[in-house]
Amino acid sequence: MDIITYFYDYFHNMRCRTNGPSEPHPFAGEAKEDTKITLHQGSTCIHGNNCYARPEMTPLNPHIFRAYDIRGTAGEQLTEETYRLIGRGFGSVLRELSKKEHPTVVLGRDARTHSPDFEKAMMEGLCSTGCTVLHIGQTPSPLNYFTICTKGLDGGVQITASHNPAEDNGIKLQIRDAHAYAGEDIQNLRRRIEKEQFVDGEGSGEEWDAISPYFAFLEELFGSFAQNMPVAIDTGNGVAGPVYAQALRHAGCEVHELYTEPDGTFPNHAADPSKRETLKDLQHTVTEKKCALGVAFDGDGDRLGLVDEQGTIRTADEVLLLLAQDHLSRHKGKPVVCTVSSSGALQTEIRRWGGVPVMCKVGHSFVEHAMQEHGALLGGEQSGHFFCGEEYFGFDDALVAALRVLKIVHAAGKPVSKLCADFPTVYQTPEQRPFCPDEEKTRVIGEITEHFAKKYPVKTMDGARIDFGDGAWAGIRQSNTSPCISICLEARSPGKLAEIERVVTEEIQKHPEVNIRGRT
Repeated sequence: MDIITYFYDYFHNMRCRTNGPSEPHPFAGEAKEDTKITLHQGSTCIHGNNCYARPEMTPLNPHIFRAYDIRGTAGEQLTEETYRLIGRGFGSVLRELSKKEHPTVVLGRDARTHSPDFEKAMMEGLCSTGCTVLHIGQTPSPLNYFTICTKGLDGGVQITASHNPAEDNGIKLQIRDAHAYAGEDIQNLRRRIEKEQFVDGEGSGEEWDAISPYFAFLEELFGSFAQNMPVAIDTGNGVAGPVYAQALRHAGCEVHELYTEPDGTFPNHAADPSKRETLKDLQHTVTEKKCALGVAFDGDGDRLGLVDEQGTIRTADEVLLLLAQDHLSRHKGKPVVCTVSSSGALQTEIRRWGGVPVMCKVGHSFVEHAMQEHGALLGGEQSGHFFCGEEYFGFDDALVAALRVLKIVHAAGKPVSKLCADFPTVYQTPEQRPFCPDEEKTRVIGEITEHFAKKYPVKTMDGARIDFGDGAWAGIRQSNTSPCISICLEARSPGKLAEIERVVTEEIQKHPEVNIRGRT
């Protein structure tokens, strides 16, 4: 025996466990007892086929595994091998969850330049575990979710970084009924991949048309109601442009298109409707073409921005108010889910309309889970994710939300500005997201919370929501996706807003870790 084999065998024996009754493997509880987990393809272990040890650990950047999905820089944090490994890991998860030898999973991608290669690698990884993959190609994320729900599939994978810059990419994972595979599940997936705890099998793939069934469903749900209502659409060169513009035409709209040609370099502006600067061209088009409203969508088509007929940007809170008022007119007493960063007007108005406001943490996966827990058919958050469960499936589909708003406007016979004028007037600051190192965020938020809790009522569901009285509040929490903290402020008068902004800023400036307003 040579020296390399000796030391390999020595350390291997220290790590090796077999799947026998007297010696359970070290990953017991994370894999089914009857699941066969094998080494790298083409490798052989001298200790037998039931060995769970590996001569090497797979290099994987842990920072790509975020709270809601997987994201990173293409070519650096994310490579084709990364996608292949995640495909093997998630395919193994679906084998266990479905208890099937060949679970069926839908696979789609956004319009980023690197998405086709990453999609191919993901396909290889999924098929290596025995999955049957329905390939829907370049399509918005909601069509992936729609296919899961209407076909009763075991899961879905969307290659996308949503609204992130062009150099980024990522993965959104779903299980049955298009429930997000997020939070601790994503961390468990990371650990599974690091341990190479894969299930092997022989899978297959087939091309699948997701668009035609989606159009047919929307036509049955909404019909052609709009009667040539002029509508402007800006998809920021994201993947949603061709599909969503055509869907608006099917609904009877006269459509004015902006940047609807998919281009993964995003040459005109970021595909992020939550940023006001990305809506300038849409505002101009709405007023110039005398549109009833303008709708904007993010890079993968699951977030909505709204501009009224006067060219005024309407907040996500106002969009949710429009949807909630309409929904509760048919469903008195039902819950509506919003987040700790939502306007106080949502709480008061939902109650006034006979509903039950439910508050949850910020993040679309938290909204989804709260809706499931409370049996809600409507939810939303500030980033523009809206979840419509009435006569639909309850996942975040920005086009369905937009069509519901259009139908509300058409039925009311009033413009969006008039409908929103009936809501309470509040004054808000745009969300601030100053830099704060990831390793410091929890401590900083804890100290800020402790300070304000001595003087004001504070809710600590997600960071701190500080009640300054008279409808004024501040929300301070740590970001789940970036090295920063989030600051949201609201009041019923400009003077009160300025007052709480001063108080909050003074306290945050006591923490040098936080780079607020460009401080270095």
